[in-house]
Amino acid sequence: MAKSTIKQPYDKTNEIRPICAYFAIVNHGNGAAVSEIFKRAGSSAQFIQMGEGTASKHVLDILGIEDNRKEIVISLIDENRLKEATVELEAFFVASKRNKGIGFSIPMTGLAGVRMYQFLANL
Repeated sequence: MAKSTIKQPYDKTNEIRPICAYFAIVNHGNGAAVSEIFKRAGSSAQFIQMGEGTASKHVLDILGIEDNRKEIVISLIDENRLKEATVELEAFFVASKRNKGIGFSIPMTGLAGVRMYQFLANL
């Protein structure tokens, strides 16, 4: 008679590390550089979405802004590696006056499935 093994839940046999989604809204043309910063920091996935500012033509003319196109970079990263990525991102913004943007992170508190977690956690 063969012994049956009882499968343990994934979180009982493995460490669950918190993951967050980091959103960076940057000027058109800077999305690839921001994505690369997060890739080097260990991000499991990065997505770049095109966007456009909401200011009217009149306001853009007053402010002297010719191009209001934006890129929205969404990076999924281990929360423990987020600090490393944001320090390098800050240096990127300081390096040139043309590198401007805003960023924020949102913790991911629930995922559907162990395989999805393993993919997003880069395991």
